[in-house]
Amino acid sequence: GGDAASGSFGFLMNKEVMQFLGGGKGVSMTIAGGDMPFPQIALSYAEAAFDLAMPVTASEAPQPFTFMTRLVDLKLPDELWGMVDPTAQLPRDPATLIVDSTGTVTLTTSLTDEEAMAALGDTPPGTLESLKLTQLQLKAVGADLTGSGAMTFDNTDTATFGGVPAPTGTLDLKLVGGNTLLDKVVALGFVTQDDAMGVRMMLSMFGKMVEGEPDTMTSTVEFKDKGITVNGQKIQ
Repeated sequence: GGDAASGSFGFLMNKEVMQFLGGGKGVSMTIAGGDMPFPQIALSYAEAAFDLAMPVTASEAPQPFTFMTRLVDLKLPDELWGMVDPTAQLPRDPATLIVDSTGTVTLTTSLTDEEAMAALGDTPPGTLESLKLTQLQLKAVGADLTGSGAMTFDNTDTATFGGVPAPTGTLDLKLVGGNTLLDKVVALGFVTQDDAMGVRMMLSMFGKMVEGEPDTMTSTVEFKDKGITVNGQKIQ
């Protein structure tokens, strides 16, 4: 069973674009039966939303697309928490996942041409030209990763980055609570001390501590001239 304060769903398709969108607010649900070890579990979230819009017709010019998904304040039941963390060492705060992005693609094959699409096999029907990440957030178990950025792609160079079109642009990331979470998963036995040491070394290489903000680090990843720099340090 379930309840929702509001909800919607939509689908649009014409000769230019195909779009799926929808979501709900104030949703709670109860799941029962199946092979679960509990008679039932209750889940809830403050908001869920998605928006996927893409071109469908081949064109020589780049065309816009949208990809957005939001899952805000997802609360998991204590029964599930008890299975993975019986001593309650991990914060059981609601979790959030947000990806909000737009970009452009050049379609070489119309998605509505079933025969041409079938003939492509594993070949993509077009090329990714640009991507703008307006918002990225992953918040769970006491840690919060946020980010934003934008880049363009050189589809004439798929060798430099191992099959991916060479990007040009910048990605800014911020991680709060990462080291604290790592301490807790080590205490729970999910990660060994040696593995944790390796993770901390990676974080220190690619992250910059923020003065005056406990357990907070930032990272600016720049793709330029077929290379990668992180906080100004060249790594490729």
